[in-house]
Amino acid sequence: MMVEAIGTIAIVASLTIPANWFVRLLLERVKAVPTGGTEGAGRWIGILERLVIFVLVVGDEAGAAALVAAAKAILRFPEITGDEPHLSAEYVLIGSLASWLLALAGGLAARRLLGI
Repeated sequence: MMVEAIGTIAIVASLTIPANWFVRLLLERVKAVPTGGTEGAGRWIGILERLVIFVLVVGDEAGAAALVAAAKAILRFPEITGDEPHLSAEYVLIGSLASWLLALAGGLAARRLLGI
């Protein structure tokens, strides 16, 4: 049981700052650029979002994880489409999808590790 707990903690830890680095590197690689906005807020949102999705996937509530993704899309819509968009649509889509996939993969890996 100790190995499973340590493995799960390692997965959770990897979904915080290391996942931010990965998403940022991916966004730089595809040359997606933000057009403004609050500096650093997206990083915290990403971490919290990944952890919520991770917990929901581990708890066998993948449908609720989809609701988290849908809620973010609705909340970000004005930032993308407004008169003066703060973010490009590509930036939000690539970053969000990469973040959600990391959380989903982490949740599925933890489920397998924990035997659930």
